[in-house]
Amino acid sequence: MGLLDIARRLGLRGAAQPDHPPVASSPAQPAAAVPRGPVPGPAVAAAQRMPPAPGDACRFFVYATGQSCVAGRGMSAKEREVLRTLDQALEKPRALANWIPRPPSVLPRLLACLRDDEASLREACSLIRADPYLAAEILRLANSARHQHGAPVTELERAVTRVGIDGVRRTVSASLVRPLFDSMRDPLLGQALPRLWTHAQTKSDWCQAMAGERGVDAFDAYLAGLTHNLGWIGALKALGRSPSAGTASGYSAEFALALGRRSERMFGCSAEQWQISEALSRLGAALRVRSLEELREALADVLRQADAQATRELAAA
Repeated sequence: MGLLDIARRLGLRGAAQPDHPPVASSPAQPAAAVPRGPVPGPAVAAAQRMPPAPGDACRFFVYATGQSCVAGRGMSAKEREVLRTLDQALEKPRALANWIPRPPSVLPRLLACLRDDEASLREACSLIRADPYLAAEILRLANSARHQHGAPVTELERAVTRVGIDGVRRTVSASLVRPLFDSMRDPLLGQALPRLWTHAQTKSDWCQAMAGERGVDAFDAYLAGLTHNLGWIGALKALGRSPSAGTASGYSAEFALALGRRSERMFGCSAEQWQISEALSRLGAALRVRSLEELREALADVLRQADAQATRELAAA
């Protein structure tokens, strides 16, 4: 049984964390998936000029959970209790695997192999071939309309050559990360997970599109966008364990903002441990102690802008 066969038994496009008070929002219906593909240059430039909006924290919370978010109301005792639970979890970073799913250990090894030299490609093909589902995904992509040039390919090595290193990296990453967003028993988290994955996909596309103008490696940016929402799994898991935290009118905007901060720290602590890439580990270490809004590193800036853009895009759909 392949790695992904196991993972599937265990399958989404976070949000900028503004310093200003969030605005009130109303529950939103699940957004349709955003068409994938290259983002036009002018759209990227416009997104980079767009500062984080005051309502992004509430907007994302409403989009992900379908719950109301009310401004101008202080946090309830139950909401504070949820935050205390998360703070206690963050005091033991090594135990965060109980809250946030960990990407498969083969992912960093596969990504390290995916370089232009022939030996690395041979090793990568060997690792991919060991998982029938992953190999099938590469072959499917190679024979799709986007990459079809001549006769269909049936050999993995030829498929890798046709798709290109970047295409294989994206396929491998998305295929191994997506099962982490699989549905769970908790009703709140189960409802949120498909939206989180849709948001992660949209965000990763924006990250990759914005990376060049900021001097950031495009694939590092793509990985950051793809995995950033994993922190929300831990945050919403804690919220689901306290179903009475909200009220008849929903959750407070102050709580939505604070919950987002905790999700960010959970992602940071976890990403530092995953060691998927050096850039992601450095970003994770920085997010353990500072918010994404406070960081001035180029990768953090790309992730923040892409996060806010994805939220606006999907919440408005």
